[in-house]
Amino acid sequence: MDLRHGGWAREVDAELRPTQGSVPDGLAGTLYRNGAGNHLSDYMIDGDGLVSAVTFAPGGPVRARSRYVRTPSYRAALDTREGDGPPLRLGGANAAGGRLRNMLSPPISQANTSVAVIDGRLLALWEADEPWELVPGSLETLGRCDLGGALEPTGRAARRTGRPYSAHPCWDAATGEVWNFGCLYGPTPNLHIYRTPRVGRTEHVRTIRLPRRFMVHDFAMTATHLVFCLGPVILDMRALLSGREPAFHAMRWHADEPTRILLVPRDGGRFRVIETDPWFQWHFAGAYDDGTDIVFDLVRFRSWSVMHEALSSMSHLTDPSGFPIGRLWRYRVGPSGKVESHQLHRLPLEFPTIDPRRAAGTHRDVYGAAACDLSFGVAFSAVARYDTEIGEADVFDYGEGYMASEPLFVPRDKDELNDEGWLISYVNHITTGSTDIAVFNAKAVADGPVCTLPVPESLGYTFHGQWVEHPTARL
Repeated sequence: MDLRHGGWAREVDAELRPTQGSVPDGLAGTLYRNGAGNHLSDYMIDGDGLVSAVTFAPGGPVRARSRYVRTPSYRAALDTREGDGPPLRLGGANAAGGRLRNMLSPPISQANTSVAVIDGRLLALWEADEPWELVPGSLETLGRCDLGGALEPTGRAARRTGRPYSAHPCWDAATGEVWNFGCLYGPTPNLHIYRTPRVGRTEHVRTIRLPRRFMVHDFAMTATHLVFCLGPVILDMRALLSGREPAFHAMRWHADEPTRILLVPRDGGRFRVIETDPWFQWHFAGAYDDGTDIVFDLVRFRSWSVMHEALSSMSHLTDPSGFPIGRLWRYRVGPSGKVESHQLHRLPLEFPTIDPRRAAGTHRDVYGAAACDLSFGVAFSAVARYDTEIGEADVFDYGEGYMASEPLFVPRDKDELNDEGWLISYVNHITTGSTDIAVFNAKAVADGPVCTLPVPESLGYTFHGQWVEHPTARL
């Protein structure tokens, strides 16, 4: 499957054997990932969710399995002939059939952004819909999941499906809690916040009324606060409901408006809003409390306009002209509302991650997919570790024609809070669509992978995922 020209990745169930290196001793668990397994429009992120699971078992073979989430979008796409256009309304493209067909029709869920285990359930996540629950072993689709009723619509907000649950939940290793949010863009735009305790059911914690219909893709969490950055990317609801434009095209960049930093206390206290210079970001790396200051790292882009233009064509995978460059920035917000910020490193980066055990505390290393040579186009061809204390990057670049996914950190010893461990990334060859599973020493990324496991079929270009340790793991 050439990633530039669409097509379908076939479902996989296969044992994997290294062609380079060997699987590290003690690496035991399953890496779940999700992304677009097909491409239903020229907008890069319009594809049906293909969830994959790569399982490392001590003394046994590595096994890869992938399966499409059986959403209405997937089922409709099966019956669509090539060239007919999208069968349903997508985030980046209207359905074939004209404006009247798309009028008042929300984008259909593709469940393609992330996958996570929450409250014992394996969930495929997409920010404008409820989660879709899967069977952990077979990856078969069970259907939409309202998390025990926490996502059930109420009052005037009621609709056929429940409230959205974003693709970016945050875990607190100290408390065992999972926090997440979802945005509803009805007559009154609202941000809904959810909490899943270590033991017990998910609960709807609070609702915050938003002054505008902001695009809110991700958030970060400290031990005391949830951190949202509401950049001036605002949904034009009239353009969407009239059928004139799909959701991503109806997002407007308001360069004359500030970014609003929304700080929500986890204990239920009064939230704060601090206005600062505008920027656009998809993803946070992490956040922490530093005394009375709140510090957070994110990948900052100049604006949404240039990002939207780049995402609007699959040809930009290999076309370097005009593609926006994101870089890692650090923000510090004081109790008075003073905002300080600076760029941490000049190397282009996306899909930033940290050791998940540090998600609500201090961190030093940030991992990500990087672009070392901008002549390669949008493709993030490198796996990188950024040391935020000394400002250096430890990078391995696969070169032109390759795309590295978000690297996820796996600790060598889960009980030792240090930076010893592995990074696991999917690496795709753009023209053939083939996928390798690459395992790196997290402290020596530039040395290259310690193990490479080719997959017999493409796993698609994945966006996000989660590492789940096996209960029997001996690290």
